[in-house]
Amino acid sequence: MLDRLGTAVGFIVGAALIVFGITWPDQKSNYYVYQLTQFEQQLDDLKRASAPNEQIQAVRDELTSFKNSWEAGITRFLDLKSILIVLGGSYAAILIAFPLHRALATFWYFLLVFAKEKQDEDFEVVYASMMEFADLRFRNELIPDEKVAAIPIYFLRDAMENFVQVDWVSAEMTEEIINSEIQHYDWQQEQEISVVEYMGRAAPAFGMLGTIVGLILMLGRAAGENAEIVDIMGGMSVALITTLYGVLLAQLLFLPIAAKVERNKESYIRLYEMIREGILYLQRRERPDVIEQDLQIYLSKKRRLKMTQERKAALARGDLGL
Repeated sequence: MLDRLGTAVGFIVGAALIVFGITWPDQKSNYYVYQLTQFEQQLDDLKRASAPNEQIQAVRDELTSFKNSWEAGITRFLDLKSILIVLGGSYAAILIAFPLHRALATFWYFLLVFAKEKQDEDFEVVYASMMEFADLRFRNELIPDEKVAAIPIYFLRDAMENFVQVDWVSAEMTEEIINSEIQHYDWQQEQEISVVEYMGRAAPAFGMLGTIVGLILMLGRAAGENAEIVDIMGGMSVALITTLYGVLLAQLLFLPIAAKVERNKESYIRLYEMIREGILYLQRRERPDVIEQDLQIYLSKKRRLKMTQERKAALARGDLGL
C-alpha cells in the first residue's frame, strides 16, 4: 500500500513540477532576470516620462554596473524553477521506481559520502587478533572472554562468539552462515547504490526536460509582437541552467556518492572475507604459521614488506626458529 502511495505521489510531484516550470514567471524564479526586468521597466518609465538623458544614462550605468558585478555573476546561475525541475523531478522518479522506504532513505544515502572505508588498520587489527587466538587454539588453551569482548570490530567479535568459542557449529555450516551474511550485506549495499545511481541518470534527463521547456517558452515569446529581450533571456535561463544543474548534480553529487558507497562495500566485503578465513582456521586449530601466511595477503604491500623485514631481523638475532 505504501509503495503504491509513493508511486502515486511521484507521478503527482513530477507532473506538478513540469506545470510549475511552464507557468511560474521567470522574474520570480531568477534574481538576475528579475533585476534586469526592474532596470528595463525603470528605463521604460523614464522614457515615457521624457526624463532627462542624464537620468536615463545613470540608470543605464547602474544596469551595466550590475551586469559586471559579482552578484550578477553568481545569481545568473541560480534559478528556482531549474532547481525544482531537476531535483524534484529526480526525486519523483525515485518515488516511482523504488519502494517508498528506499526513496525516503535517499537523504541518508547522501551522508554516506562521508562514511569511512575500511582502512589498513582494520585489516591489521583482524590479523593481530587472529594470530593471538591462533596461538591459543593451537595449544588447546581457552580464549579468554574478555579478549573476545575487547575486539573493536563487531563482525569479528560476533563470529568469535558464535563459531569459535562455541564448538558445536561445523566448519561447513560456519562457512555457509558467514557467506550468507556477506551476500546479504552485499545485496543491501547494492540497493543503496542503485538508488543513487538512478538519481545520477535521472538528473541529466530532467535537465534536458527543463531545457525543452525553456526553449519552448523562449521561442514562443520571441514570436510575439511585443517580444522583449528580458522575456527571451528568461526562457533561455531555464533552458540552459537546468542542463547545467542536471550535469552537475549527476557528476558532482549522485554518481560520486554511488562510487564512494561501492568502494566502501568492497572494502567491507574484503575485510569480512579475511575474518571468514581466519575463523575457519581457528575452528580447525591450524598452525599459526599457516594462518599467518594466508592472512598476510589481505594486508597492504607496505605492511607485508615491513613484516618480512622484521622476520628476517628476528631470524638474524636467533629469536625465531626455521
